[in-house]
Amino acid sequence: MSQATTPHRYRLPRAAWITIAVVILAVGAVFACQMRPKAPKDPYRFGAVEQGDITRSVSASGTLQALITVDVGSQISGQVVRVLADFNDEVAAGQTLAIIDPQTFQSRVAQSNADIAAGEAGVRQAQATLANAQADFNRKKTLVDQGIYAPTTLDQATAAMKVAQAQVAAARARVDQSRATLRSQQVDLGRTTISSPIAGVVVDRKVEPGQTVAASLQAPVLFTIAQDLSKVEVKISVDEADVGQVQEGQRVRFTVDAFPDDTFQGIVTQVRKQPTTEQNVVAYTVIAEADNPQRKLLPGMTANADIIIETKRNVMKVPSAALRWTPPSENESRSTGGPGAMGAPGFGGGPPGGGAGGQRQGQGGGAMGARLAEQLGLDARQKKTWEAIQAEMQPKRQAAFAAAGGDRRAMGEAMRKIAQEGFAKLTPVLRPDQRARLAALQETLAQGRGRTAGMRGGTVYVLRDDKPVAIPVRVGATDGSSTEVVSRELKVGDQPIVGGGPKARARPNAGPMGGGQVRVKM
Repeated sequence: MSQATTPHRYRLPRAAWITIAVVILAVGAVFACQMRPKAPKDPYRFGAVEQGDITRSVSASGTLQALITVDVGSQISGQVVRVLADFNDEVAAGQTLAIIDPQTFQSRVAQSNADIAAGEAGVRQAQATLANAQADFNRKKTLVDQGIYAPTTLDQATAAMKVAQAQVAAARARVDQSRATLRSQQVDLGRTTISSPIAGVVVDRKVEPGQTVAASLQAPVLFTIAQDLSKVEVKISVDEADVGQVQEGQRVRFTVDAFPDDTFQGIVTQVRKQPTTEQNVVAYTVIAEADNPQRKLLPGMTANADIIIETKRNVMKVPSAALRWTPPSENESRSTGGPGAMGAPGFGGGPPGGGAGGQRQGQGGGAMGARLAEQLGLDARQKKTWEAIQAEMQPKRQAAFAAAGGDRRAMGEAMRKIAQEGFAKLTPVLRPDQRARLAALQETLAQGRGRTAGMRGGTVYVLRDDKPVAIPVRVGATDGSSTEVVSRELKVGDQPIVGGGPKARARPNAGPMGGGQVRVKM
């Protein structure tokens, strides 16, 4: 009988099962990643090109004070018996504010009057003595002339008469002295009444009834009076970096914490040349005068002031953020030092590398050259020609930058000439439509003369065919949020890009240790 054979089953090893499971999990993970909804693209944020006013100002803080503030003191010592004015009282010029005990001074006046009366009696007595001496002189002169008396007798009578005359003069001098003393005592008596020297408001009172004031080397201050508060003075501390722009006659706008919704107006009346230094910061005091018709403003308030340096009316302006935004591709070319990163002559006219000495626009010359190629729509052959032209112009730019010696006007003119030379070499390889665009860009450069003189170059981006396109502009005054621009390609209502858009891709060496790509082990 034959024995039945059992069929042998092939079993996979355990390691193979694990490998299959890992592969299945990996495939599932890849599929899940592909099916996962992608994060929405970061949208662009837009501003608006507007027509309006641009106001350039210098911001600083200061304090309010009255136009004229007078400290009222006492020139005599004594006890205050009455106080007739209080805080916030409106007083007129000459009005009595306080009274110092006058009894001592009244006694001195009475004594001086008595001295005058005694002196006048002495004058009369001396005059009587003089009359007697005069009569004796006359008698003896007659007898001497008749030869009855000897001449020596007349000499004695003459001496006696002169002594009497001197006594009369001395008595009269004593009377004048007593009268002068009386006047001094009367002045001191008048000073016992403390009066207001000006019309104004009592802003401080430092004396109470019964208090004794002592006026020795310095007059004690009893009251402080501010002249009419319908006008106030703003004492503004301006940083040394900004004071050169401040001039007398400029307008000042300021607010105070007590009335945050109200804006007050003033005029700069003085720019003091005396510096003040605090924590190594040098500042200068600017005085402005402002109306205060409702008496809201009080001395000592803190003012947050804006000194209006310049106001441009009805100009085209864009949000300042639009001048700072650049697409990720240009950010990458600047950070990686792409072609022309050292700054061949672009259409902005800046120095090599876009340095600050030549009206830096925020991008290097290479980025500006790339924007020119983008705006003109250069093909591969034209781009290669343009890169060669940039490389040829680079030494000339560097030489012009060095020769200018920091003179921005000379440097800007030299850069424009070099740019025009580069454009002339590029023109033969351009198509007719590209030449028209280049002519428009050259006209934009020419705007640096005339009404845009003193303005610097800049770039804003607008979205065309879902791509940001660079628009060269001339940049003028700014108030921080908006900036004046001049451009033939922008018009009121356009929407320049101020933020958002796709994020820049990370560079391969952007890892934490500066190495290459990051790999993940499975």
